[in-house]
Amino acid sequence: MSVSCFSRSLALGLASAALIAGCVFGFRGQVPFSDEADLSGLDTVSLDLPATSLVVVGDASRSFIDWSGSWTTLGGSSQDALSQARKAALVWETWGSIGRLSASVPLETRDITSLDALEVESASYLAHEIVGSGDVFVSNIDAYVSVELDGGNVEIIGGAETLAVATARGSIELTTSAAVSATSGFGEVRVELEAARDVEIETLGAVTVALADASSLDIDIDDAGQIRVELDGVAHLGAGSYRRSVGPAANRLWIRAGGGPVTLRASAADPDGGGDEPEP
Repeated sequence: MSVSCFSRSLALGLASAALIAGCVFGFRGQVPFSDEADLSGLDTVSLDLPATSLVVVGDASRSFIDWSGSWTTLGGSSQDALSQARKAALVWETWGSIGRLSASVPLETRDITSLDALEVESASYLAHEIVGSGDVFVSNIDAYVSVELDGGNVEIIGGAETLAVATARGSIELTTSAAVSATSGFGEVRVELEAARDVEIETLGAVTVALADASSLDIDIDDAGQIRVELDGVAHLGAGSYRRSVGPAANRLWIRAGGGPVTLRASAADPDGGGDEPEP
């Protein structure tokens, strides 16, 4: 075989391999979207979503909910991928005082379609219930907030009623004046509590709680590694479990850390030190 024939054969072989690779990996089509809905007459906003990175921001002056993001789908060609991506949608429905945003994706493309980062602007005075998977960030929602994830990290800033957060795996970080219920199958939990409220935490990992008001606590820590308490007038260094009533003990502080270290401190204190000397 001549060199030129060999070169032509090699070129054809590479072209065929490229064509096969294109068929295997497909083409990526991305379609952005945005929409809005009226919140009049509603008490609760439900976000029932596929895996995505979600940001929810509240505003007391809002009477509409807005959302924006993009869908990505694979296809045999660029046009096919775009066509398939346009078939996916977020659907807004209402039942009485509940409004729900959920995904509608054709069954035949569900495994190759993803919802890219989603941003939602809503009313801060309405309760919000989030179900899905992926990282979630919520800010300025004053009413009740619940987050239930198959996995993903959660950060919430704000809240005045109750924050109920559960993730199968991921970290939880809350800065709030609300009562707190936080559960993670595996991950660090950090709570900055700006008012005297009840706190319940269960995880397999490190727990840090910073308290602006520690004058009336029923402290119940168990299943922990090292325990370090540095509150105004209360200090302790130990491991395993710790029970202590402070003042009238009106606010429950219940922590189960799955062997992880637990730190309680005053919110104004230096995380690396400060407060009274720990009691043995």
